[in-house]
Amino acid sequence: MSQFNGLVALITGASSGIGAEVAKELAREGAKVVLLARRTERLATIAAEIDPSNQRVLAISCDVTLDSEVEKAVSLARSQFGKIDIVVANAGWSLKGKLADLNVDDYRKLFATNIFGVLNTIYATLDDLKKTQGRLVVISSVKSYIALSGDSAYSMSKFALRALCESLSQELTPDGVSIIHICPGYVATEIRQVDNQGIWHPEWQDSIPSMLLISPSQAAKEIVQAISQRKKEKAIANYSKVIIFLKRHLPGLVLWIISRFKIKVSYKK
Repeated sequence: MSQFNGLVALITGASSGIGAEVAKELAREGAKVVLLARRTERLATIAAEIDPSNQRVLAISCDVTLDSEVEKAVSLARSQFGKIDIVVANAGWSLKGKLADLNVDDYRKLFATNIFGVLNTIYATLDDLKKTQGRLVVISSVKSYIALSGDSAYSMSKFALRALCESLSQELTPDGVSIIHICPGYVATEIRQVDNQGIWHPEWQDSIPSMLLISPSQAAKEIVQAISQRKKEKAIANYSKVIIFLKRHLPGLVLWIISRFKIKVSYKK
């Protein structure tokens, strides 16, 4: 019997990519799942795939940048299932561009989702997690350790999430709440098909070489394993593990490699 049987998991950004696959994987392991995202049609499709009877799944339209919407969604989840054991703060997007290409409002727009959306999710569910001695999962990135040219905004948001996880891990351990910081590498999702205005371009080809891409289902399996183990941090993909190791122990070498090979983020303006 899976340890997830009878548990309730709330996942933000659950309409596609990592969020959708984590929801499916947790449901396969026996958890009841609450799906939060803005795209209601996609949520409905994923919910029907997980459980056509809607007995073990609840889909709620929610914009995580609005604390009132998050609080309302969490209240609905609580009313439906009685508790929340696992929270997966996954909602996020990527903003690309050098400093000269962006302005302060661009950074604010990204942080509204990637940082404050996570905080809204945490504040709305913290009492529930304390009651259940549950697990808070923050989907971050290997970019929480390394920042490249053209990627300052996204990397800043992920560095901030790593700091948040380190602090909360110390603060909430006495309450029995586990903080799990997830650092994926490049996952084959829509994130690189969304422009700086948040518009999805399905015709855009992924700029990342296929050999570096991880499937969302593979990432989800590793994330659910980390949740099961209450692991403090999990790097997804071997190259992510190498990057984090080198950044921790040989930061000068990492900077030399970036400079020597002129490694930077490619993006569409």
